[in-house]
Amino acid sequence: MKLCKIAVATLASALAMGSAQAVTLDITITNLTHGQSFTPRLVVAHDGSQDLFQVGETASTALAWLAEAGVIDDIQNPASTGQNFQAQLGGTPAAENALVQNPTNNWQRFGGLLGPSRTSAVYRFDAGDFEYITMATMLIPTNDAFAGLDNIRIPTEPGTYTYTLNAYDAGTELNDELNSARTDVVEAGTGNALGGYGVPGVAGGPAPTRVVDLGIGGTGVGAQVVAGEIEDGTDGPVHIHRNVLGDTDDSAGASDLNSKVHRWLNPVARVVIVVPQP
Repeated sequence: MKLCKIAVATLASALAMGSAQAVTLDITITNLTHGQSFTPRLVVAHDGSQDLFQVGETASTALAWLAEAGVIDDIQNPASTGQNFQAQLGGTPAAENALVQNPTNNWQRFGGLLGPSRTSAVYRFDAGDFEYITMATMLIPTNDAFAGLDNIRIPTEPGTYTYTLNAYDAGTELNDELNSARTDVVEAGTGNALGGYGVPGVAGGPAPTRVVDLGIGGTGVGAQVVAGEIEDGTDGPVHIHRNVLGDTDDSAGASDLNSKVHRWLNPVARVVIVVPQP
């Protein structure tokens, strides 16, 4: 009888501990750069079976979509079906920025573009009872740079927790620094316009990465352009980004990016996670 009571008490205690691990987080992210914008943010709470990126290992196709084009899910870009993080993580968001719950993870896409030196709104994120959290966002204008928070253990005690994020190179595209708005250069073999996933060129967007800021009309760049065509290529496994080269010549030089605007130093982002009082 005593053993039975002990077993019941132990089970009740274990269940209580498990339910206590489920947390809701308040998350903000600050863009620490002078001239890079962040694409919508991917936030994932997950168990030990998930690994969205690993320094020193080849990027997944889903990471390539995020790092080259800022694509996370099919709502953002239906053309990416079967290759993005929605496909890798599982589940379908009922609406844009909706929480998706799966057996091994909870994930959510937050916000639109986050400009330089800006802090996002507070994101309320249901981490469930998962142990780890990962975040990722593309830097634009770049070829395939992203800021990432990798496999951080989710805090469960009420309080404020601050993390700094480095910029990583996904390695899925060469850093040609070709302005995607240029029409005098296309991808060799396909003739596709620059920019986007799987095509040379940096990804741009609304201010402060509009065409005038990118140096439209540049005829240089260090990439090898032959007869108006450039080969796409890869740049090794995921690694710390070595920054954009840039230059200050809008009509020639080694890059279509302005080095006075778009270069950065690590860290590029600050993430603050608040575990509210119960």
